[in-house]
Amino acid sequence: MNTTHATTYTELKKIHSEEFGAFEGVFFAFNDQQFNEGMEKVGLTAADTGSIYKMGIGGYILKSRNGAFKIMFDKQAGEMKALKADQKNLLAALVYELQNHEYCITGDPTDALETLGLTAEEVDPKILAKACKIARQCCA
Repeated sequence: MNTTHATTYTELKKIHSEEFGAFEGVFFAFNDQQFNEGMEKVGLTAADTGSIYKMGIGGYILKSRNGAFKIMFDKQAGEMKALKADQKNLLAALVYELQNHEYCITGDPTDALETLGLTAEEVDPKILAKACKIARQCCA
């Protein structure tokens, strides 16, 4: 298994997105036409529904690729956890997500924290306050 060597939160997000995009056996469909096209993309017919799992939010995966997908997902979760364990990287991730979730407008860090799989109680208050201050400054 390859180990990702990202040095920043945004690099790791990009790597994970590319890995997900390149993963074979997954498709998303929000109507019958997209479903039929997705099934064809993964080498099945529309009648082969016993060969796929629903992932939710419009996602489907080949049953035969589910184990590999779980391995990739677990690897990515571990990489993100390790990256966030470093206070500098956590600060940068918080600032990025606060800006992405329009903290300077809402003043509420909840959505940014949830995106990172965190709660305010799990983050050093000094780190969260610093991230919020930086995110506010970027809006000025």
